[in-house]
Amino acid sequence: MANLLESVAEGACWLRAYAHYRAWRRLSACDWSEGGVTVEDIRVHYRSFGSGPVVLLLHGGFMFDLCWAAQVPALAGAHRVVTMDSRGHGRTTLGSAGLSYRRMARDAYLLLEELGTGPAYVVGWSDGGCTALYMALLYPESVAGIALIGTSYNTGNYSERSLRLMESLLRPGSAGLLAARAAWSAAAPEPRRWGQFAGEMRRMWRNEPDLTPGDLGHVTVPALVIGCDRDEFLAWPGDPLKVFRETAQAVPRAEMRVIPGGTHTVLVRRPAELNAALLEFLDGGGAAGRIP
Repeated sequence: MANLLESVAEGACWLRAYAHYRAWRRLSACDWSEGGVTVEDIRVHYRSFGSGPVVLLLHGGFMFDLCWAAQVPALAGAHRVVTMDSRGHGRTTLGSAGLSYRRMARDAYLLLEELGTGPAYVVGWSDGGCTALYMALLYPESVAGIALIGTSYNTGNYSERSLRLMESLLRPGSAGLLAARAAWSAAAPEPRRWGQFAGEMRRMWRNEPDLTPGDLGHVTVPALVIGCDRDEFLAWPGDPLKVFRETAQAVPRAEMRVIPGGTHTVLVRRPAELNAALLEFLDGGGAAGRIP
C-alpha cells in the first residue's frame, strides 16, 4: 500500500509540473520553437525557449525532454533553454551506433554545433548528468559549466539495494518497464525498435558510467552537484550524500548544494528549491562554492 501511495503521489507531481508548463506556454510571451536536426546516424528532436545564455537540459533514462516541465518556465526568463530527446528516447531515433554516455555526449555536442549556440551550460538529470560529465571531458569547448542532478560517475556508486532496484526496473514485464514502454511508444518515431532500445539501455546501465575520481579531476568547467539525501538510487545507507560529496570533491571547480529530503525525482518533487539552486549557479557564471 505504501508503494502504491508513493507512486500515486509521484504521478501527481509529474502531472502538476506538466499542467503548469502548458499554462505557462499558453500565457507567456516567451518565444519557443521545436524541430529536428540530423547528426551522424540519428535525427534529434529538440525545443528552444527564450533568449540569452544557452542552457541545455538533458533528461534521464527512459524519459524525454518534457520531464523538465517544472524547470523550463523558471530558466527561460533570462536564458535560452534548449531541451532535447536523447538517442532512442522521445522523438529522437535510435540510430545504428548503440547507446553509451560517450555517444550521447557526442550527440548533444553536435546538436549545439548545428544550432550554433556557442558554449552552453549543460544541466543533466540521472542519465543526462552522466552525459553532461562526458561532454565536459570530451568537448570542453562546447561547455560553459555543468549541473548534475541524481548523477553517478561509476557503476560502483550504487549500493546493493540500488542495484536490486535497477534490476527490478529493467526486468522484462516489470510494471516500471511496461509504463516506460507505453510512454515511449506514444512518441517514438520507430516504435518497432522497443526491444532493441530496451536491450541497449540494460547493457548501458549495467556497464556505465565508468569514470573514476581521477577522470573527474580533468573536468575543467565549473560544476554544480545537487545532493539529495533520499535519492532512491544514489543515497547510501548511513551516508546518503556519499556519492554526491565524492563527485563534488573530485571535480576541481565544483560546488555542492543539498536539498534535504530530495529524491531522485527532485525535478518535480522539490522544483522551487532545485530551480533556485540552478538559477544561482547560472546567474553567478557557474562560480564554484562550498562543499558541505
